[in-house]
Amino acid sequence: MKKRFLASLMVAAVAVSCLAGCGGGSASSNEDKDAATGSDEGTTYTWKMALNSTGGDNAYDTAEVFAKKINELTDGRVNIELYGGASLGTTSEVLEGMSYGVADIMCESVGTLATFSNLANIDAMPYMYSGYDHFMNVWGSDLGQEMKTAIGDAAGFSLFGGTYRGARIVTATKEMSKIEDFKGFKLRAPNLEVYLKTWQWLKATPTPLPMGETYTALQQGTVEGQENPMVDSMNYAVQEVCKYWIKTNHVYSCNVIIMDKTYFESLPEDIQAAVAEAADYASKEISQKQLEASEAAETSLKEMGCTVVEVDTDEFAAYFDGFADANFPYLKDWVEKIKAMDTGK
Repeated sequence: MKKRFLASLMVAAVAVSCLAGCGGGSASSNEDKDAATGSDEGTTYTWKMALNSTGGDNAYDTAEVFAKKINELTDGRVNIELYGGASLGTTSEVLEGMSYGVADIMCESVGTLATFSNLANIDAMPYMYSGYDHFMNVWGSDLGQEMKTAIGDAAGFSLFGGTYRGARIVTATKEMSKIEDFKGFKLRAPNLEVYLKTWQWLKATPTPLPMGETYTALQQGTVEGQENPMVDSMNYAVQEVCKYWIKTNHVYSCNVIIMDKTYFESLPEDIQAAVAEAADYASKEISQKQLEASEAAETSLKEMGCTVVEVDTDEFAAYFDGFADANFPYLKDWVEKIKAMDTGK
């Protein structure tokens, strides 16, 4: 059941100012709207889109392409204003206040919805995918739609698209390549249950820290490493303090377009269809660019003198057999279905 808590006084203020009915973006109609048929062809929409990042980030770039495409598909009836840098609030504040008009739409990872539904933990489950093609195959399939629908219904949102964010790897101050090397390894990890249990399974010592504090923690030796997609890690200048980049490829996370479910379902069918089509278009375009950026990043790292370490990902994947059963049994069925869609095996 969706947890609806007001995250700040800002949310409450917006709630008071909203029009009666469900929350949502501003809309205006031409006077010649056909009331007899309920035609909505004259209505235009302006939506506030919340983003944690700015240009150059996967989610922001997905949002830019999405905004342009939906405007094109609707002949200018839907206009999206991008609010980057968490200017509308933190992720939790935006999601909790979306039905009150804090924002109308957002682009974030599936995993950010875990506080609303534990089904969203599927986003961070380790060693489900063998690579980019496998990931894209899953999120473009009926199974991908099944997961988006189930997670969205449970959380109270509608989810669209599925953008590849790049494989998460480990950056470290020392060289590692074997499973046993991770025993006692101190690394910064997101303060999310799946990530913490993943590293505990490897007998490492995960330390939850805001990413903004991680550079200093690496400098001071508080932690010995961190894990993120390669491009994201470079955006935080991690290469300055971590000379070893270990391609564990343990998680393939997915960015989606998120809207309040009640508001989305109140929209005309043609606008709903345009949201879905624009999200799929943006996801495919940015996924390909992310793949190319990841390949370019690896070349740059080597030129900067960093060591990129290849590991036996099949060995790591085998080590994680039973992980879902032991920790997240309610996700076991999806995990097995995802692994079964690997056409490369």
